[in-house]
Amino acid sequence: MSLGHHLHTCLPRGTATFWPLNDPGKSTTIDQTVSDRPDMLIKCHLYHENYGSDHRATYSEWSLRPYRKPTTKLRKAYERADWDRIGAEVLLRMGPWKEIKTRPALDEAVERLTEITISAVENHTPNRRLSPYSKRWFTPDLKAQQSEVNHVRRKWQESCAEHGRHHTQSETLFEEMQEKRRTWTRTIEKAKRLYWKQFLDGAGEGKLWKAATYMKPRETWGGIPALQVESNELAENEEKAQAFLDTFFPKMNEPDEDPPVQVPPELPWPPITELEIHRALKATKGSTAPGEDGLPALVWKHLWQPLRQLITRIFTASIKLGHHPRRWRGAKIVVLRKPGKPDYSVPGAYRPISLLNTLGKLLETVVARRLSYLAEKHGLLPDTQFGGRPGRTTEQALLVLSNAIDRAWYKCKVVTLIAFDLKGAFNGVNKTSLDSRLHAKGIPATARKWIASFMSDRFASIGFDDFRTEIAPLLNAGLAQGSPLSPILFIFFNSDLVDQPVTSQGGASAFIDDYFRWRVGHSAEENLANIQSEDIPRIEEWARRTGSSFATEKTELIHLTRRKGEQLQGEVVMNGNTIEPSSKAKLLGVIFDHELRWKEHVQQAIKRATKVAIALAGLRHLRPEQMRQIYQACVAPVVDYASTVWHDPLRDKTHLRHLNTVQRVPLIRILSAFRTVATTTLEVEAHVLPTHLRLRHRAQRTIAKLHTLPRSHPIWNALLRAQRRRNNIGTSPRFPLAEALKTMNLERLDELETIDPSPLPPWRAEPFTVIDVGSDRETAVERAEAARSTSDIVVYSDASGRESHLGAAVVTLDDNLQVVESKQIQVGPMDRWSVHVAELIGIFYAISMVFMLAHQGSTNRQKQATILCDSRSALQATQNPRNKSGQRIVYAILQAATEAQAAGIALRLQWVPGHCDNPGNDAADRLAKDAACPGKTHPFRPLLSRESARLRGNILDQWEQEWRSSNKGGHLRKIDSALPANYTRRLYGSLPRNRAYLLTQLRTGHNWLSTYAKTFGFRDNDKCVCGAQETVTHVLVDCPELRGIRRKLRSEAGDAFGSVSSLLGVSTDGKRGKPDTVARARTVQAVLDFAEASQRFWSRAPRGQPNIGNGN
Repeated sequence: MSLGHHLHTCLPRGTATFWPLNDPGKSTTIDQTVSDRPDMLIKCHLYHENYGSDHRATYSEWSLRPYRKPTTKLRKAYERADWDRIGAEVLLRMGPWKEIKTRPALDEAVERLTEITISAVENHTPNRRLSPYSKRWFTPDLKAQQSEVNHVRRKWQESCAEHGRHHTQSETLFEEMQEKRRTWTRTIEKAKRLYWKQFLDGAGEGKLWKAATYMKPRETWGGIPALQVESNELAENEEKAQAFLDTFFPKMNEPDEDPPVQVPPELPWPPITELEIHRALKATKGSTAPGEDGLPALVWKHLWQPLRQLITRIFTASIKLGHHPRRWRGAKIVVLRKPGKPDYSVPGAYRPISLLNTLGKLLETVVARRLSYLAEKHGLLPDTQFGGRPGRTTEQALLVLSNAIDRAWYKCKVVTLIAFDLKGAFNGVNKTSLDSRLHAKGIPATARKWIASFMSDRFASIGFDDFRTEIAPLLNAGLAQGSPLSPILFIFFNSDLVDQPVTSQGGASAFIDDYFRWRVGHSAEENLANIQSEDIPRIEEWARRTGSSFATEKTELIHLTRRKGEQLQGEVVMNGNTIEPSSKAKLLGVIFDHELRWKEHVQQAIKRATKVAIALAGLRHLRPEQMRQIYQACVAPVVDYASTVWHDPLRDKTHLRHLNTVQRVPLIRILSAFRTVATTTLEVEAHVLPTHLRLRHRAQRTIAKLHTLPRSHPIWNALLRAQRRRNNIGTSPRFPLAEALKTMNLERLDELETIDPSPLPPWRAEPFTVIDVGSDRETAVERAEAARSTSDIVVYSDASGRESHLGAAVVTLDDNLQVVESKQIQVGPMDRWSVHVAELIGIFYAISMVFMLAHQGSTNRQKQATILCDSRSALQATQNPRNKSGQRIVYAILQAATEAQAAGIALRLQWVPGHCDNPGNDAADRLAKDAACPGKTHPFRPLLSRESARLRGNILDQWEQEWRSSNKGGHLRKIDSALPANYTRRLYGSLPRNRAYLLTQLRTGHNWLSTYAKTFGFRDNDKCVCGAQETVTHVLVDCPELRGIRRKLRSEAGDAFGSVSSLLGVSTDGKRGKPDTVARARTVQAVLDFAEASQRFWSRAPRGQPNIGNGN
């Protein structure tokens, strides 16, 4: 109810307000304070004094001062910018390049580049013509109607002035004005609805996901009230700004850092390359908010070609001089409220958003990528750190902990967990301590010198309301918030803290700044003694050495055991403060309780998902397929997060009963269905997996993906133990990961490929001279012929499938277009391999053939070789290697191409369209088909992507079995025996809500016809007006009262009229057949036209009777 009316709770979540006098020690949150204007709330808390009831009073304080919203700068229409002229102007005004040898010269060059770029963008980019009064939906017709309304209003005013308000003419004009104004108002509402529908329908998924962002709560804007700092009240903006700076960037303790005793040799740090910068720029999001220069990253993306040499030289000089340019060390800080705080008169109830210059962030990205590569390549970081690293996730960190808990419980031991909160986190990093960590890890002095400059002499302006300070130094800046370099530097900084191995006695884990430690013992007392005597001193010593500090008031302590007497036992002392055990602890978004029953976590997941689902219902005019997409992308993941940790796919029926309600409500909205339709029927019609199958499928996909990680990954200890644990029979608590493994084939999992998340060297050169993916077929044919005619060696590769097997082949032709050399590769069965990867295997063997042909020649000059392939996707995968299925084959291609390059062979990959009468491509295709037979003649391992597809197929088969054995959806089962099937998505996909409402009634049998109405008691009988029983079949085919409008349906439906199933869109292409033909879609539209014209499918309930429809 509160979510639907945009009401927000004012008290902090979980605040008890009722202490029953007849049940001492119990409390509930029965009394709530809610508001639709949380931005005006200053403080809200319980009033414990002078109460005479078991209900406590609530004290709320609101700001009623009128605040002026900050003015915003005119936005640029970058899509209409003249980028060629901008690039030319910047190059011209920058002048000839002069080598940079000093730090002031570097600062000056960056300053000139920034200012010249700002000026050029200003000159050649138009502003968006927006005003506070402009509306995108306002049409010329509305403007004309507005003029008419104003004209009549002026005539009425003149008549009132001349004849008086009560004169007949004045009253007539007043009525005319009111009528025109009402018409104008109705037209405005229609224009708004029409614009929104066009917005959703006109631009595909791009604007669909833009609409999805409207579901998220907006950052609440509200004026900053007078702040209370100790006993002082700060009302002036300058005083507030200083208070925020002191809170966001507090003075930290001085570190007591000793230089490292043993320093390893420095790791390699090659010069920055143009290609390296370009790769980082391509991965940068162009629309991120800019810093004080106002230049978003898309500006540098567009200007890369003309400015690439200039930017590369500036970046190279910056690293060489060990100096981060001063212009890039500034930040533009915006102050925002933290949601759900009880008191907004204290600075700690707000958080900063730091906006940095985007070109400086690009250089920081380059450095971050290098540090990440060195860390993974040389094992510089502890296995217990899961944050800010490729191939590491919060779910993996939680699975490691979950495995440790299960191992302890299996031996009847107690786990005590303590989660620490590091004050300031990034802002609290001391550059001296960080430099010591980097030095001890072998990071080169060149990089460390630049990083020290990056952290030094930072400055910022801070803004709130309509106020912004002048730029001023930040005395305790630490690591810049919002910098892509800060996460990797922070995990180097705290690497000593989290470097504690996971053993049977305990362990530790961290995700960036979230650090938790656990101990395993025979009792909670034993665990607390070990924490107090060993862990707390170690942590306090690390804090003293690095100048860090921990917020003990935010530290969480919990005993994980099902022994009631141990759950709240003991305490620990840290920095003089006592930390007592609690009944629950939130770790990385999952709520752990004493006994791992997960009740609190499931309740939180339901609440969050329900909030998003209600917001989804607020998006009007979405088509069913659009709503389904948003549901699966925005609602389901909220429930599913880290489900392998807390959900047992073979049990947990209690959780599923609650979670099913989260899915049911959006499905009713998606299909515009009656609230009485069974959930299983809704899931089949929307083709959305039932909750229990979705969670099982997610667990299986997650486990399969984990099995592709290298054996050095820390998750493998949990995986191997879960494999052994799955066979245990006993009464010990269930281990969800082991239970999920019971639903999978271990032999297939062990055979899967390895996907290494470690990055490639960021400074690597491209092994191919060109990878030409082409634009259109005609141009590609011309380019392929040109490449063939100028190359010394030409090899064709192709892949094909036949009888559920795949094959690949490579050939080379002589001058007479006859095959000279060839090789056939048996790839394997289609349930383990894909055509895409078969094409990659063909490219790999094509490079081998190039080697062989090159060595047959006698000349030592560099040879030009071209490999022609008809798979664009394979060429793109080679051009942009990623951590996905087929990675090993792509890496093998790159390695082979690098070796060819070293041997003096210039390799070119060229796309040639298939089936265009190319002799080489046709020959390779014939040989590939011949090779598509049982067997495997290559060294690569089966694909994760095909295993994922098999798992999906198994889940769909299980869904079909459950549907067939269910007693729900009897009417739907009679008319459509092929369900569940994907074609129902297309059946409803693009229908407006009012049409989906009709189709759902026709297919589910839950409708306004008399047969159904009698069941709910608002009709006395189930008879039609013609006297027969009123069913869907009767209305569509038999009712004589509808004979006239049925003629049109009969003529449009044709042969389909003979079957109600065909009329209602049932597919005849098989269980999961292809989408229906255009004729079938026209038949469904004709049936919906008939249903609408019949007026039988709208509410006919008498007044006072319940309306069991969905409100359409």
